[in-house]
Amino acid sequence: MTSAPFLFIRTVLIRDWRFLFVTMASCVVAATVATFQFSVYNSFRLASAVVPRALAADFWVKASSVECFDFPAPFPEDYGAALSRYVPDAMMRRVVFGFAPWRSPTGNRGNVALVGVEGLGISPTGFVANDSDLGRLNISRDKNSFVQASIGEQTLTLEDTVDTLPTYLGAPYVLTDFETARGLLRMDPSAVAFLAGNFKGERPTDFEAQASRAALHFPDVAITSADDFAASSIDYWQNKTGAGLAIGLAAVLALLLMILLLANGVLRFTQRYYADLLSLLGHGANSRDIAMIVTGVALAIALVTLGATSVITPVIVLLFKPLLPWTAFALTDLVAPLAGILAALGVAIISARKAIADLGPEAVFRS
Repeated sequence: MTSAPFLFIRTVLIRDWRFLFVTMASCVVAATVATFQFSVYNSFRLASAVVPRALAADFWVKASSVECFDFPAPFPEDYGAALSRYVPDAMMRRVVFGFAPWRSPTGNRGNVALVGVEGLGISPTGFVANDSDLGRLNISRDKNSFVQASIGEQTLTLEDTVDTLPTYLGAPYVLTDFETARGLLRMDPSAVAFLAGNFKGERPTDFEAQASRAALHFPDVAITSADDFAASSIDYWQNKTGAGLAIGLAAVLALLLMILLLANGVLRFTQRYYADLLSLLGHGANSRDIAMIVTGVALAIALVTLGATSVITPVIVLLFKPLLPWTAFALTDLVAPLAGILAALGVAIISARKAIADLGPEAVFRS
């Protein structure tokens, strides 16, 4: 950048910062709303498959018609032995899931999403709850306290808490021993909801081919990778409820608003400094210098918007954590807003080209 455009931009930023502040503040608000919405959207997607992710299985065996972990269809556990030849170097854990009545230590009643998993080390009379759900379960947050509650008709003791099972479901997730959960859910003694498999070594290169062969011989069940099962659960909740799409649409609309605000701010800058830009042309500047000034101002607005959004959004997510315990901020949440800011920068510069084109040598003589 030549010295004249740089000095002009610096002068504007120092002496007329109040004018640019309005545009910057508007863009920051719109970008923050968009980033927050994208953070909620991404958190919603992660929470839609929180149990499959928390159990860290390499693959899942499920009824072939099941799309989501939260709505299983039980099948005989003997399928595990029958399918073992398709995944010979793997260990399978039995899993059951269902909704069960809950009574807190103080007598409050409700429902919990009961997950029974084999091999977690939970005793037959114990349960594990998520930290963020202790309030909903009406349980003291003191881990050293002896807490007993009832699930179904059985009294269980709180053995531990985790932070890996946040959910937006009306019923919080509760982990128990597999046999305990199967009994509480009144399932058939030989039935399971899922089989969670883990390879003892590396993932077989022919896993998909073996899964397809298993589907041909056992059409009632399906072997699916952990990623595919998580994606299926996410798509189920997003498509069936529409909540995820609504959140994503709100984020996109906020990004579009930011693009319009930034473009409008650059045009207002061009109009405000029209006479000064003409004066620069009269003193030897060219159209390239004018374009660099407009680009520099637009870039300054975009950088301030991105920087402020990166700082403010995590704070807002943290403030809303008590209301939305399943939300979390990640750096990847900034990818879409960053793309939006770059798009806004491009739109702002392109929209200002007409005004820049009008600042030709003939404009100096007309003035």
